[in-house]
Amino acid sequence: MGEHLLEIKDLYVEYVTDDAHVYAVNGIDLFLDRGETLGLVGETGAGKTTTALSILKLLPEKVGRIAKGSILLAGTDVTAASEAEMRLLRGETVSMIFQDPMTSLNPVLTVGDQIAEVLQLHKKYKDKAGVEARVDEILKMVGLPPERKQDFPHQFSGGMKQRIVIAIALACEPLLLLADEPTTALDVTIQAQVLALMNELKQDLDTAMILITHDLGVVAQTCDRVAVVYAGEIIETGTVEQIFSGDRHHPYTVGLFQSIPDLKKKTRRLHPIDGLMPDPTDLPSGCKFHTRCPKCAQVCMERRPKPWEEDGHIIRCHLFAKGGPEA
Repeated sequence: MGEHLLEIKDLYVEYVTDDAHVYAVNGIDLFLDRGETLGLVGETGAGKTTTALSILKLLPEKVGRIAKGSILLAGTDVTAASEAEMRLLRGETVSMIFQDPMTSLNPVLTVGDQIAEVLQLHKKYKDKAGVEARVDEILKMVGLPPERKQDFPHQFSGGMKQRIVIAIALACEPLLLLADEPTTALDVTIQAQVLALMNELKQDLDTAMILITHDLGVVAQTCDRVAVVYAGEIIETGTVEQIFSGDRHHPYTVGLFQSIPDLKKKTRRLHPIDGLMPDPTDLPSGCKFHTRCPKCAQVCMERRPKPWEEDGHIIRCHLFAKGGPEA
């Protein structure tokens, strides 16, 4: 296989203020190929959004910083790129669909102007007529009538706003799309429509995608590979089949699946994971999950587990330290 579209190695990201030192991402490794969809799953505060913002180099100024590691995107070293170089990458090489469409759009500009702005910044068209024609084409692509380009964001429903955000993200046909919980603010029916639209557009444009979500059902439907994130670390990664159908899993992944109701089994209550995500300003030693793990041993408290791998399925857990789970 050739060079990956995206390759992140040993990434550490911190937020430093006068009051706290937050260790948000702690040694993440991942890669993504062209046209592939990777699902990032995990609890709130695991570091999923921070990872995506690091790829775009949009961490909060003077607070967030990449402390260590490398991010290679389409041959460009993001960590060493200047702001001018990043402005050329954002929108054309990589785009992001933010979590809340209500706050992602400028309320005082028409949606047509907001889509056109992306095209004008990257000088995709020489004249205004070409830009307007492309805006009409993009609106049709996401299922909205072109005549509504003169309307303002408040004149659209939540599902329509999300379609407009997707249109802006895909305007320049980027190689990579970062989707940060794009359906969280939408009802179930609209969720299904937006996911189907994103999948269709991704296939038509051959765009790679990182989908950040809490919904394992969405992951099963949409993704090629899955990375399970906990306390700023990827603790398990593999294909959708390995994660959903395999018999070897990190205890945290097992806990996530046990938290989902099974329609085929009658049970009086769910089985959530005990405890809470550790405080990112004071992370535990060893395996970050040991404070909540039902299979915790002494070694888990003292030493960070090394990755165990089989056919591309990687698990960071001491249960697998010798090539397979303990009896």
